[in-house]
Amino acid sequence: MLFRGMPGAGRALAPPGALFGVSIAALVASLTFSADRPVDVVVVSALLFGLLQLLRSIHGLFVARLRADSWLRSATGSVVPPVYAWRAAQLTSLDQRRMLARSLRLVAERARERSRGGFGPRLIAARERRISLEALAKKLERGDEPVTPAGILRVTELITAGGGPLWGTSAEALGEAIDRTLTVLAPCRS
Repeated sequence: MLFRGMPGAGRALAPPGALFGVSIAALVASLTFSADRPVDVVVVSALLFGLLQLLRSIHGLFVARLRADSWLRSATGSVVPPVYAWRAAQLTSLDQRRMLARSLRLVAERARERSRGGFGPRLIAARERRISLEALAKKLERGDEPVTPAGILRVTELITAGGGPLWGTSAEALGEAIDRTLTVLAPCRS
């Protein structure tokens, strides 16, 4: 889940979520057992208010997550402010690291196969840099070696950026991106 471990997520989502849920139940009961129009209007109003508040809370949590990611992109050491510690722990968790490594291995495996038809990505650069992709995946899988949140964010961006070097045709650009990511992934020694 996106907000797992985020401080205040439960407090932010519980009241509007409860209001929304109770309003749905009240609307169903009102439509089933009563034909009283003013009651229906009140129930629908509460439902819409609960939905609006729930959406506002979710938006606030997304903004907090983006703010944490923005700060953590520059954090290459081991010092993380307490306000962003939840996100750093989420990013550097072994589950997250394994998921990213699995994604990199899948890209490397698909790059090895020749594309059959014009529907799949060609993965030209990934085909030429398979060994580097495997090295990055191995680095992520080593749970005993610490990694930085900034490095994890770079790996995520490498995988998810559709116009990025992983999905492009320039093996040099992909090699440079992987080298920079490996550098940022390793914590700086003070």
